[in-house]
Amino acid sequence: MQLMPSLQVKQKQSLVMTPQLQQAIKLLQMTNLDIAAFLQEQALDNPFIEFDADNQAAAEAGATPSGDAGDDRSGKTDAVTENSSLDRDMTEGAAIADDPTAHADVENRYESAALDYGREQRGRPADTDWDALANLAETGPESLVEFVLRQIDLTIFDPADRVIAYALAEALEPTGWLGRPLSDIAAVCGCSEAEVEAVLNTVQRLEPEGVFARDLAECLRIQARERGLLDDVMIVVLDHLDLLANGDLQQLARRAGATIEDIAAALKLIREMNPKPGEAYEAAPLRVHAPDVIVTAGPDGWVVDLNRSTLPSLTINETYAAAVTNGRKNKAEDAASQFAADSLGSARWLRRALDQRNSTTLKIAGEIIRQQADFLTDGLSALKPLALKDVAEAVGMHESTVSRVTSGLLLATPKGCFPLKSLFSVSLATDEGDSKAAAAVRNMIEAIIAGEPAGKPYSDDAIAGMVSEKGVKLARRTVAKYRDMLKIPSSSERRRRARLEMAV
Repeated sequence: MQLMPSLQVKQKQSLVMTPQLQQAIKLLQMTNLDIAAFLQEQALDNPFIEFDADNQAAAEAGATPSGDAGDDRSGKTDAVTENSSLDRDMTEGAAIADDPTAHADVENRYESAALDYGREQRGRPADTDWDALANLAETGPESLVEFVLRQIDLTIFDPADRVIAYALAEALEPTGWLGRPLSDIAAVCGCSEAEVEAVLNTVQRLEPEGVFARDLAECLRIQARERGLLDDVMIVVLDHLDLLANGDLQQLARRAGATIEDIAAALKLIREMNPKPGEAYEAAPLRVHAPDVIVTAGPDGWVVDLNRSTLPSLTINETYAAAVTNGRKNKAEDAASQFAADSLGSARWLRRALDQRNSTTLKIAGEIIRQQADFLTDGLSALKPLALKDVAEAVGMHESTVSRVTSGLLLATPKGCFPLKSLFSVSLATDEGDSKAAAAVRNMIEAIIAGEPAGKPYSDDAIAGMVSEKGVKLARRTVAKYRDMLKIPSSSERRRRARLEMAV
């Protein structure tokens, strides 16, 4: 057998994504606030970009309202785009993961390094020397550790004890409980565990009541002691919280040598205590995420529009661009002119990409609202089954594109604010042969449990039967799954809680 060299030619297709297309895909997943931070960063690097975060003009935002979401005009925009591969790639759902040349996982979500301090900073005079961190320290709420340290400085004067107290304060959890064992703190401070225990007894008398506790029983015991409620019955109840959790008041009464009424009175006092005393100090103000899409009632149906108050605009300084690009004769040999040309091209591409993002967002949001119009009128019970595929086919885009657009956007409706993704729901079969959204079924289960007789909770089997009577086929394990999603305890737990309520 003779070996002969040969040449084989194979032809295959692969998608190689450009950095611009990757950025365009990331823009689809950004909220309005993310885009503001991103443009803020780009304006620092590109001299042709003029960034206005507070612009309200619809023409500069790159999209128009979708109009009546109840008719065929839903999601149509007049955004101007060029006939480039950008539109096609975004429609077909090109993804970073589709790049066969990638050898590392790429986070398909934009994380900007730029800080957006919001309208308050942008409203400050330009010549004001404003330090964001210093301002936060001056105006922010006092933390639990700061509050405790201030008390330690006023109550503990021995230098060695103060060092131990500082170490205990650093070990506090947000709940107010001690998060490290005393042996570790003793090792850090170079002292004995008995010395740490002595200082612990001191700092446990600080405010808030129950701080520096090592478990729930100790937290409640500290509060009872500070309030003068630590009698014999209370001590027994706190030593046997497991019996209290099981609702075994008879056993507690026998161990305490008291009556059921005495145990019920102790239980009432315990409910007035705070099992997590530190949360009131550690909780920071929630940062409200402004909605990205707004739905309002129009004369002919629902109108879908982008939130102009948070949507930034990007404009290009064409006067400066013309002066820079026309001011030099030998452009090919001039590095400055080449930089200007590249920056101008990047700015114009970014504006087109933002226009495409806005129009795509409106188109998809308009179609979702068109299909879920009954939800805006009748509430959660009218939510229809809806999948990514249904919306993708209606708007002529890939499912991955729909998923990216709906993953992080917040929708403001007359029924409240919802993540756009929450309007998707799987379908459940009914006796009539049609389907019902799983979210609507969960709402049905929640309503059934809310209306159950006091002290006689319905079992999962009984709830499944009630739902089936309404035409929805549902198994017991499905009821249990939906009940867990709603954070509703089991029937036995609800019965135990009702028994404790009646005892009090």
